[in-house]
Amino acid sequence: MSEKEHIPLPKNTKAYFCADCGAVALDANNICKVMGQGTKAEWCGIKGSKPPSFCHNKTHTDRWQCDNCGQISVNPELLCKPEKMPESE
Repeated sequence: MSEKEHIPLPKNTKAYFCADCGAVALDANNICKVMGQGTKAEWCGIKGSKPPSFCHNKTHTDRWQCDNCGQISVNPELLCKPEKMPESE
């Protein structure tokens, strides 16, 4: 994805956190186990503490990882510099 195509969302954008894999999503239906809701400012730019993981239930398999901080999202617009992750193993 080129930088010209990518427009990150504002820091106050609400998103949902998955308790299983740690990914964030704009819609609670795009993650398997909603752990809570927060804003993009709560994770954007903060180095992820866990290695990137895929959906444990293999239902929400499209994933992007931020090239800056390593955070994982189902929606690339929630990340500063999204890179498409390969399909789950």
